[in-house]
Amino acid sequence: MIEVKEPKKELPIIGSIKGMFAVAKHLFQKPVTIQYPEERPYEPDRFRFRIFLSLDDCVGCTLCEQVCPNKSITMQRVERENPRNKRKIYPDVNFGTCTVCRNCEEICPTDAIYLTHVFETARTRNSFTYSPEELALPEDEVIK
Repeated sequence: MIEVKEPKKELPIIGSIKGMFAVAKHLFQKPVTIQYPEERPYEPDRFRFRIFLSLDDCVGCTLCEQVCPNKSITMQRVERENPRNKRKIYPDVNFGTCTVCRNCEEICPTDAIYLTHVFETARTRNSFTYSPEELALPEDEVIK
């Protein structure tokens, strides 16, 4: 027969004292939050967020659409003269579902789609989808 030892019971006040000690320990520490618009957050050198597209380099191979795990990239037909893109299809990215996995950047054979340091992509309309033309523009020129 196996003997089961019951744990010692603590007084109820011990738990309260431990909780007050944990609060007191952090009471005089500097807060970890920053005042965002005034203070800029630290961005590591390898940080990437905003997807850009070079319309002249895109060949319409659809590899970026195929490799996207969330189906955030769809191909859209754009009437534009580009001798390298005979099918005239370009990626359209939904930033609402994009997890910034960088698979599209890695698989692009012509480096037409790439990610940059820009992360302030707030939009006032309900759509988080960037058309191919908007992907080619700098963020401050995109109609929000």
